[in-house]
Amino acid sequence: MGFFSRLMGGSDEQTTAASEFEILAPVSGELVHLENTNDPAFSSRAVGDGVAVVPQEGTVCAPVSGTVAALFPTEHALGIMSDDSSAQVMLHIGIDTVKLEGKGFHALVAQGDHVDAGQPLVEVDFDAVRAAGFDPTVFVIVCERSENSTLREHASGPVAAKEPVIWLSE
Repeated sequence: MGFFSRLMGGSDEQTTAASEFEILAPVSGELVHLENTNDPAFSSRAVGDGVAVVPQEGTVCAPVSGTVAALFPTEHALGIMSDDSSAQVMLHIGIDTVKLEGKGFHALVAQGDHVDAGQPLVEVDFDAVRAAGFDPTVFVIVCERSENSTLREHASGPVAAKEPVIWLSE
């Protein structure tokens, strides 16, 4: 059973396929490595490998093409199963932003929708997130992938939305 299915209480059938693909930055901003973030679950990589971006803009885009496997009711987090089923990628928008109960978040997609890499997913009022006292950092986490795959991350520093930031290969 995949990560998102377990999280949302369902089940899924997962296939693995040999693949090599890029995972894109969901927003423009400053890329930071997980260990340099303020969320212990992400900084310890307990949830998975990935990167984080301190955002400069309010539209969060799809890091991969695939199916929206999970969309939290608060619209602050979602998961995408890549088209080739080789990886499950989670986007988590902000730290502890679940406490905002959806305020400042507007999903442009629904669970079950197919999305293309770079497609807008969620509009976020990051000024409101900051004003409420929350860290707006956007996390891109590879929750599940082939045991034989390798993951390479972009160096810290400025990144543009839709720029490759993670490379996953067999």
